[in-house]
Amino acid sequence: MSGDVDVSKLQKWIGKAKQIGEPPGPKEDRGTKSETVVAKHVRVVQLNLRVGASTKKRMKHLAARDDINLATLLTRMVDLYEKQHGALPDMGKRR
Repeated sequence: MSGDVDVSKLQKWIGKAKQIGEPPGPKEDRGTKSETVVAKHVRVVQLNLRVGASTKKRMKHLAARDDINLATLLTRMVDLYEKQHGALPDMGKRR
């Protein structure tokens, strides 16, 4: 190990760290990773599923083409499925 240390890189890194700002206070609720509130009446939760690589690629390309995110694409897919195959009884569905 060399005794020479390039302090300029460390100072640059510390300068970036100072720009981050303070963490939120205890009264500032910003939600959690598994559940966040997007709008006052819509609760969003995480959905994990496995699909084929080609299906994922098609979904990502469709979402990019239509300038929407994957969650919006999936919601529209479920809506179309319900139109074609019938919707379930009202289960408190909200958007």
